[in-house]
Amino acid sequence: MEGYRVYLHLDLIEALPGQSRQKRRILAFLPWLEQRPFAPGDFTDRDACLRVREIKIIGDYAVTYWADHPAKAVMVVDIQKAD
Repeated sequence: MEGYRVYLHLDLIEALPGQSRQKRRILAFLPWLEQRPFAPGDFTDRDACLRVREIKIIGDYAVTYWADHPAKAVMVVDIQKAD
């Protein structure tokens, strides 16, 4: 998909361990997601506004995101250890 951008707060990346393999895999996922903003996650949930969010498991981490199609943006809202 042309024209989409991925947005996330830098704190989400800084919380990941140093130069770990996990961090590299998550960083590689972001441009992939930018090209595939309709990509489903492995799971879904809903936020307080009842917006459907996708959750993609990457190694030991869960990356939570949602696509704002009118704005052509993918918002990464959480990265944390998967349960």
